[in-house]
Amino acid sequence: MTPKEELIQAIQSSPDGIVRELLDVLKVLQQQSTESTQPGQHKRMYRKQGVLVIETGELSGFDINTFIGEMREERIQSQLKEIGL
Repeated sequence: MTPKEELIQAIQSSPDGIVRELLDVLKVLQQQSTESTQPGQHKRMYRKQGVLVIETGELSGFDINTFIGEMREERIQSQLKEIGL
């Protein structure tokens, strides 16, 4: 399965809120790739201490704790399916 196919499959099984946030990040990445980077120009995506950081606009109504909880729950459910529970 290609990365694009995996992404499509993950999107189809994700809640709308997560898909909306992912779409916002994708738009930022696409915009960044079309802009020419001038020396000294601030990049919106970079690594900091080994962690990928993506700067976005204001994410009103976005609760990081809820997002993390949903991601954990999805991962738990996925692992339970893998072991047949």
